[in-house]
Amino acid sequence: MPISIRPYKSTDASDLQRAVSSSVGHIGPWLDWCTPRYTLKDARAWVNSSIDHWQQGQAFRWAIVGSNDKHILGGVDIYLPVLGQPVGQMGYWVRRDSVGRGICTQAAAQALHWSFDRLGLARVELFVQPDNSSGIAVARKLGAKLQGQQEDQITFNGESRLANHYMVLAKDFELLDLPTAECNAPLSAHDWSANTYFSEYNSIYEFRRRVKIPRA
Repeated sequence: MPISIRPYKSTDASDLQRAVSSSVGHIGPWLDWCTPRYTLKDARAWVNSSIDHWQQGQAFRWAIVGSNDKHILGGVDIYLPVLGQPVGQMGYWVRRDSVGRGICTQAAAQALHWSFDRLGLARVELFVQPDNSSGIAVARKLGAKLQGQQEDQITFNGESRLANHYMVLAKDFELLDLPTAECNAPLSAHDWSANTYFSEYNSIYEFRRRVKIPRA
């Protein structure tokens, strides 16, 4: 199925709320924000914070959308845990009726490609609960290597949960043959316009001063 990813827009809240609400049984066991109580207000807060984080260079969140109908099929994000360092953390999810189509893998591969190419990240880490077989399958398809397990990277309703720690290296990811070319909107044509990498700057603050990050 052809898909694309794009930064969230202010008009996405209703579609996002529907996507989350239709997938509580599928996503809820792994992501504590996905509950039957997820409201339009919650979706608006996520969209607005996504736009703000993008502007600030703290996190880059994309909506996964169908190339034909443009409805939200899920989400993928790259978070920078230490500003100014070439390391990211990735998360992803897809709505229940989009499982099993390779959508999550394609979207995550697009986000990785963009992050390695446009942000100059050296590696991206993933933390997946050991019994989340779908999340682990996507990590493996991305070429992520298991580094071990950690207990302090995932919280669920305020409690720490054990997580498999995976890592994707930029130098290895370039060798993978993933179906990102099937997507209709390559990331190079998306909103981030910088032609420079974090490694060229002394800090994230210098990066922000010299590179304008447009609103999604």
